[in-house]
Amino acid sequence: MAEPQGQAEVELGFPAEATPEARSLTLEVTPSLAGAIFGALDYLTSFPYGCTEQTMSSFLPNVVVAQAAKTLGLKSSVDQAALGKKIREGLDRLYDFQHEDGGWGWWQTDESQVFMTAYVVAGLAQAQAAGYGIRPNVLDRGTSWLRQQWPKLERATADLRAYVAYSLAEAGQREPSWLEALWSQRQELSPYGLALLGLGMQRAGDSRAAEAATLLEAAARSDEREAFWQVSRDPLMDLEWDVTAEATAYALKFLARQRPESPLLPKAAVYLVNHRDQGAWWASTKQTAMVVYGLTDYLRQSGELRPDFGVTVWVNDRPVLERRFGEADSLAGAPVEVRIPASQLASGQARIRLRKSGAGRLYWSARAEYYSTASRLVATGSVSLNLLRDYFRLAPAQEGGRIVYRLEPLEGAVRKGDVIAVRLTLTGGQWRYLMLEDPIPAGAEFIERDELYELQDKPPWWQSWYTRREFHDDRAAVFQTFFSRGQAQYFYLLKVVNAGRFQISPARVQPMYQPNYLATTESRVLEVR
Repeated sequence: MAEPQGQAEVELGFPAEATPEARSLTLEVTPSLAGAIFGALDYLTSFPYGCTEQTMSSFLPNVVVAQAAKTLGLKSSVDQAALGKKIREGLDRLYDFQHEDGGWGWWQTDESQVFMTAYVVAGLAQAQAAGYGIRPNVLDRGTSWLRQQWPKLERATADLRAYVAYSLAEAGQREPSWLEALWSQRQELSPYGLALLGLGMQRAGDSRAAEAATLLEAAARSDEREAFWQVSRDPLMDLEWDVTAEATAYALKFLARQRPESPLLPKAAVYLVNHRDQGAWWASTKQTAMVVYGLTDYLRQSGELRPDFGVTVWVNDRPVLERRFGEADSLAGAPVEVRIPASQLASGQARIRLRKSGAGRLYWSARAEYYSTASRLVATGSVSLNLLRDYFRLAPAQEGGRIVYRLEPLEGAVRKGDVIAVRLTLTGGQWRYLMLEDPIPAGAEFIERDELYELQDKPPWWQSWYTRREFHDDRAAVFQTFFSRGQAQYFYLLKVVNAGRFQISPARVQPMYQPNYLATTESRVLEVR
């Protein structure tokens, strides 16, 4: 939230069945947008998976923010050596993920996609402009693939075409005829697309960028406190998901460059900070990266780096922070974090009250977390998205002088050395960019070479048709770029290595860019003798 003056109060509750000792509350307060931005960077750089989008969303905002920090004299907490290492690793991964045709998909093994390719091209061009060396021909191949796609985009949304034109303009390839075509169809553009077209025109030196800014200002929804640009469907990824935050961020970015005195700018920044739906970040890696990218331009010219105010924070009437913020605190960049332990949340409620006095704006967020074993919070799903999990024991047998295995439904206890097959059954409607995560019991380890196990009467689900599968220390992750209506089944193998009684958390499936949809399995106990 953003508070220019006075007081704010909010109450966060914990479910009655939440484990009391597992409750926690984290507060972040900062005297400038810089702190809010740096908080989001931690989320992007620590995200555990690395598809094309997430790789770009991880390192590019760090590049942009590091540049802004240098320009503004921020004492950034970003470790420059570590950042350089992450950027090199990110670039190497993107080089590796580039397809033979020059484009990029979600992963290395799927087909090239227009948005993913445009996102990488724009990002690599921006990294190059920031002084990072880009491998020769990588950008050329990417821009060439996008150019080849342009004639095929007649049925694509006007917003996606605007993003392609903007991406190529960032890469130094200005196409006046494309901009002319988009401008003639500007009534088809959402505010998101209009901001992208304006940025592309601005980069190309097209004087009509000023008219685009006027149209964009007229499209804003605002009150005395906030301003935003409503877009209820993602036009770049063709998904049913509200991207108002992204549209507002790009409108903020464009107007900060074209109309730096626009009264909409501070209101739009307040809207974005107030609508962090995950405490310190936004709905997904893509959305968080887009918002950070837009906010950084506003930060450069906002003059928010000279606060002079005091703040006091109470939780359940207990003072937890009393602080005065000045320019030095603003230049420090990183937010002030306060963690409230479970012992201070015994009532199951967290009443948060803030009082601010002085010049400047306070940005703050609160995030409550808890753990529950309640069964009603475990198995969830619907006809449109559902997930089941089954376990089988591989029983060895001799057949023709070789060992083959028979699948037996797992019932009762297992023994050390046993091999278990885990089957995940996904059913539902049509989805894109699905991620399945399945926690494994602490007493088991992955067997990566499942093709070495020969089965009697191999079932039809004993096959690999996912886009990507990853094994982490505590979970398996399966990614599916496209899922058609119906059913799909995935499997992996575990070897039991430790005796004991182990709780297995539910498996879950979620479309990564539509996080309001989720399905989970039941939890389970594995006993090893």
